[in-house]
Amino acid sequence: MVEPLTAAVIVSLFFSEAFKEGGKALGKGAADTFTKLVNTVRKKLKSEGTEGLLTRAQKDTTEANKAKLQDELQTQIDADSTFANQLQELVQQLQVQDEKIRQIVLSEIELSGDLNAKDISQKAT
Repeated sequence: MVEPLTAAVIVSLFFSEAFKEGGKALGKGAADTFTKLVNTVRKKLKSEGTEGLLTRAQKDTTEANKAKLQDELQTQIDADSTFANQLQELVQQLQVQDEKIRQIVLSEIELSGDLNAKDISQKAT
C-alpha cells in the first residue's frame, strides 16, 4: 500500500538540504524530477491564486511561512485527487532515484508531562 501523501512531505523536500540550490548535490535524474515537482506545485498554486505563498517561503524560510505554504498545499491535495496523484508519483520517483530521499514522519518530538511515546524506532542502513 502506498503511504498517503501529505503537504508536510512536499514542504520538507522543498526545504531539505538535499535540494538546496536546485538539487545540485543530487544526480541529474533526481534534480530533474525535483524541478518537475516544484513546477507542478507552482502551477497549481498559481491557478489557485496562491503562488505567492511558495515564493515567500522560498525567499524567507521561516517556520511561519513554511506552515502557511503547507496548509495551502494540503488544502489543494485534499481537494484535487489528480494533483495529489501527480505529486505522489513525483515523490516516489525521487525516492527511487536517490537513496538519500526518504519520508520523515517524526521530527523534533518533545514529550512532557504524562505523555509517553511507545513503539517508535529508527533504523539506519
